[in-house]
Amino acid sequence: MNILKGLMMKDLRNIKSYKSTILFFMIIFFMVGFLDNVEVSSIPVVFTLMFGMMAISSFSYDNLANSDCYVLTFPVTRKDMVKARYCYVLLVTIVGAIVGNIGAIVFQWIKMGNMEQVFACLLSTVGSLLGIMVLQMFQIPIMYKFGAEKGRLIQMIMFIFVTVVISAVTAFFMKVSPFSLEDLGNRLEHYGWFVLGMVVIGLYFVSYKISVGIFRRKEI
Repeated sequence: MNILKGLMMKDLRNIKSYKSTILFFMIIFFMVGFLDNVEVSSIPVVFTLMFGMMAISSFSYDNLANSDCYVLTFPVTRKDMVKARYCYVLLVTIVGAIVGNIGAIVFQWIKMGNMEQVFACLLSTVGSLLGIMVLQMFQIPIMYKFGAEKGRLIQMIMFIFVTVVISAVTAFFMKVSPFSLEDLGNRLEHYGWFVLGMVVIGLYFVSYKISVGIFRRKEI
């Protein structure tokens, strides 16, 4: 546990430089929100995505500092390093989701004088968290396999490819399926979130196993 905590603290210290950027972004975002008609439920999505992407940036810091070589001189296994990275990325992403949800609730309370969209904000938070986790389960193994710089290009290509495939499969499914989008939404609202969450968590674990296998074979 101390090893994981130490490795996570290393990554947390690397992103201290983002504090001013995050604060500035939050101020600008809420100022624009008060001046314009911003959808409240979009706030958790923006913050979850921002914090999730910020967590992935730790690969770039390690690549520039070549810190993996240094860390492996200590009694730390490669599996420990991968486990700490996944815990760190997930922790920062969850913090982003919580900050975004609290910000959305405060925003609607100050601007609208009510709390009518609390449930919508909560659903938006859960949805955005699951969405960024799906993105991360592809990102992290790619980063371990190809490195931070080359990994970004491959991520972009894969993201476009996956988007096109998902859009095509969804369009085909909706064409041949007897269910409408409204029916699908109702089913998801009743019990689908729990099933979807379990599937994403399971795939996240599979992604972790793949990353461990890649990193163990990687020459450093």
